[in-house]
Formats: sequence, C-alpha cells, structure tokens
Amino acid sequence: MDELVKQALAKWPNVPDCTGWLALDPRGRWRIGEATAGTRQTITNATMIAFINRNYFCDDIGRWLFQNGPQRVFVELEYTPFVWRLVPRGHDQWTLAAHTGFAAEPSTIWLDESGRFVVEAKAESNRLCVGVVHDHDTALLADALCDANGKPLGDDAEAYITALLSDSADATSLTLAWPTRPGTLAATSRAHFRIERIEAGQVASRFGFDPHPAATIKVDLDSRR
Repeated sequence: MDELVKQALAKWPNVPDCTGWLALDPRGRWRIGEATAGTRQTITNATMIAFINRNYFCDDIGRWLFQNGPQRVFVELEYTPFVWRLVPRGHDQWTLAAHTGFAAEPSTIWLDESGRFVVEAKAESNRLCVGVVHDHDTALLADALCDANGKPLGDDAEAYITALLSDSADATSLTLAWPTRPGTLAATSRAHFRIERIEAGQVASRFGFDPHPAATIKVDLDSRR
C-alpha cells in the first residue's frame, strides 16, 4: 500500500465505503461505473491503473478492494481476484504474471466448463493466489495438455477435453506439461500438473472470496437497523 494512502487513512479514518462502482473483468481490466446502468467503462489511464494495482488487497472476510486514499472501494469480481498472463522467464521458460504485475509459479490447475484455465499459484513468501488465465493465453496451455501418462493428446485432444468439460463418465484423466518456449527444455524437465474440472460458479466458494461485496455490505447494514 502506498505511504500516502496510509497517511490519508490515519488522517480520515471514517470515510464511507464505495461499493458497486469498480469491477475487475476476466481479462484483468479495471472497469468503472454502475453495472445496473450498463455503463461501466474500461480504465485506460496507465497511472490510475498502476495506483489501483498497488493498493489492491483482500480484507479478512474475502472481499477484494482498492484503497483509494482514505476510502475503501470494494471490487466486483467478474470471475477471479487475479488474471494471469504467461510471460517469458529467462530464455527458455514461461511464468505467470498477475494483472497487478507480480510473478507467480503455478501450483494447481483446473478447467471450467467454458474451457478457461483457473490456476492457483505461489507468489512472494509462498502466498497462494487464484486467478483465471487470460483468454489470449489459453491456447498455449491447451496445446500442453497430455493424458494421464504425460503423452501429448495430439489428434484426440478435442475428444479428451470435451469429455472432461462435459463431466462425462468416459472422461479420461488429463495432465498438463507446463509449456516451454520453442526448442528449449526437454519434456522430461517440465513440471506436470493434474487437471481437474471445476464449475465457474463454485470458484468463489472453493477459494473463499466474495465476488459481490456490495451485496454482502448491504446485508451487514440492513442487519444493524
């Protein structure tokens, strides 16, 4: 959190919260405006984006927010608290980078019913963070899917993935050999992950975050009346 933000909090500790105004979409874009009016616009100012990213965190009951000076601006999550991009690491590997900028290493990987990869990853100090992979990088991971023995799916990829996503009784276990950049590490050197299916609607409860904090806060206020 920025030092100026901490100073503002100390000076004005009782500024009312803001809810239902700021949202994070599955491409890691900050969007501002009232959802009910259908007028949310993507924030494009680089300085503002960097300010939000630096002061974005979670409270102790799973609500994500942006500390805007002395005011807490609670974030509506259209999917997950983080959005991952695959970025080069060194000359031969890929690593994950959150939409806020920090690097992380994949720990566990799921596929939802829409074919989106949900990844829990370790960031600094072994902190676990969950996010959806940006759709521009989905193909890179899909091409790295293997069968249970680590064999690339090849021409059978579509059938394997369809069976898994449809939760078919015929679904075969899938793994993912973490992709490397062309012409580098041998397959035996790549980390392998078991892929499990997850329903998009179960992600928030599974990982303990509140995607719609405005509703939670309204309930809290109503209970005090």
